[in-house]
Amino acid sequence: MKLLNRIEQIILEILKLKRICYPNFNFKINYLTIFSESKDDFKNLEKELRKIGKEEIANNGFKYLLKKPINYKKETISLIRVRKPDIHRKELGCADLIYKSLDYPQLRKIALDKGYDLIVRKDYEMIELSDFNINVYAYLVKDL
Repeated sequence: MKLLNRIEQIILEILKLKRICYPNFNFKINYLTIFSESKDDFKNLEKELRKIGKEEIANNGFKYLLKKPINYKKETISLIRVRKPDIHRKELGCADLIYKSLDYPQLRKIALDKGYDLIVRKDYEMIELSDFNINVYAYLVKDL
């Protein structure tokens, strides 16, 4: 699958996920991650993204600040991360979503009421949006 088609497919899936999990909120994609399927796929994604962005080291792979943002379905993507192959992540990818910080207590309450995963770390917590019928994840990240 061509890089742009893959990015567009992830965006479409994220949009579906947002509508299912939080239909009354208008989140935007902040940071998009492509999950590579193999070592060769990882290398090919790196090669393609180096052509259109500046590479920097990121958690479990690399991130690319795009020279020209990708605009698709009213989303503007300017930062893409590539995740190394992981047997636990067979999905297409994931994204961090932008939300109004004042909404976080309500978003957290909805997440707990609906049984969404709340991931707590030392300096931050995340609400994980997922659905069995959608092949991506999305996260609402809150610094603590």
